[in-house]
Amino acid sequence: MKPKTEKKQKHRELLEAALPRFEQFIENRESYIRELEKTVESLKRDLNMQDSTNQAIKKSIDELVAMQRLSNIISISLEPERIVSMLIQLTKEVVPVIESNIFLLAQNSGPLEPLSQKGSSSLTTEARELVQSGIIDWVFMERKTIIIPDLDHVVHGSTLRNFVIVPLMLDNKGIGIYLIHTEKPQQDFSNQDIQLLTVLANQAAAGVESWRTHQQLVKIYEELQSSQAQTIQAAKLAALGELAANVLHEIKNPLQVLMLQLDCARMGRIGPQWVDKMADQIKRLSDISMRLMNFCRNAADGFDAVPVSINKAVQEMVAIVGQEFRNASIGIETVLAENLPVITGNNNYLQQVFLNLLINARDAMPKGGKITVSTRVMGTDIHVSFSDTGTGIKKENLTKIFQPFFTTKALGKGTGLGLSVSNKIVGQHGGTISVESEEGKGTTFTIILPSRSTAK
Repeated sequence: MKPKTEKKQKHRELLEAALPRFEQFIENRESYIRELEKTVESLKRDLNMQDSTNQAIKKSIDELVAMQRLSNIISISLEPERIVSMLIQLTKEVVPVIESNIFLLAQNSGPLEPLSQKGSSSLTTEARELVQSGIIDWVFMERKTIIIPDLDHVVHGSTLRNFVIVPLMLDNKGIGIYLIHTEKPQQDFSNQDIQLLTVLANQAAAGVESWRTHQQLVKIYEELQSSQAQTIQAAKLAALGELAANVLHEIKNPLQVLMLQLDCARMGRIGPQWVDKMADQIKRLSDISMRLMNFCRNAADGFDAVPVSINKAVQEMVAIVGQEFRNASIGIETVLAENLPVITGNNNYLQQVFLNLLINARDAMPKGGKITVSTRVMGTDIHVSFSDTGTGIKKENLTKIFQPFFTTKALGKGTGLGLSVSNKIVGQHGGTISVESEEGKGTTFTIILPSRSTAK
């Protein structure tokens, strides 16, 4: 029995010796598990924070993209109210806005004027007082956004309000300010807030410049249109002046017939159908007056595009010049296509072109000759040709004849505007005018006009 007892005793001693190590192992394992659990929890928190941060970054990026898109709209907008409304919308993403407006310096260094007419008069008064106090000059000089308290509200209000003054700079020059009335405390403004407002103001300055440039271009265009209209009118009256004798003759004939009929009536020698004869002459006078009034209508009345019958316009011009040309031994033949489509254009302007070409043809035939006016349809276009049997045009002058003030006529015989104005008018109708000429054999001018369905 002794050996067994000794063996048990030895096992007990071994167990007692190993127990502390085992307990240490268990303790270390539990400690490791606790640390591992802490690490896992920390990683979870980090992941959650990272996800939250990513979402915040994504939100910030989305906001910046939206602000960039809207600010681009501001920079290219040509409507003052839209510039201000979009700017306010963007500003509200940065600071709470009670009201705001852009105020611009007048060209003659006058008072600040509001860009939007929807702003309050009190904000306008505040802006002008800032000019008088010299604050605006300092803002332009330093090129800095500043925040000042609303002193009126300090006295009468329960909460503090502030004015944010953002300079509008263009080419290193102050053109105005963006004035914001806000309840945001001054200490809550971050550098990022100021930077964002400055960026928005720069975009607004670009928008204001685009709008001003557009206004200037519109004014220049209107002045150019007025100048062109005056040039066209001057050329028209000059052409009519050359036909003054013919106009007087046109009026003189029916007047003589009417006076003769009246003399016969006074003497009691009333002929058969004398009333009808007088009515015919009165109608003739009316037609002549109407043609002249329509033709002399001021070009400044505008380019009214209406359906125009080319054949009728040609016939009326031929009727106006007919008598004078016959007196100069010049015959006019018209070869007009039947069922000619109408075009969209201005009858008065086109008649001026036809008159200019007829007068040029007359001047090219000082000893008489023949003019042939023809119309025809070619595809979707209408061709109008004026051919004469005159002296022709020198080859070196063919490329110059449509230039303003170029003329081969003797001094005092022409303004040099007829063909230049004609070329301009035809271009306004979406057409072209060309010339073919040979010295000693004659000249042909051909006008090509789009029909009504294809006119510009």
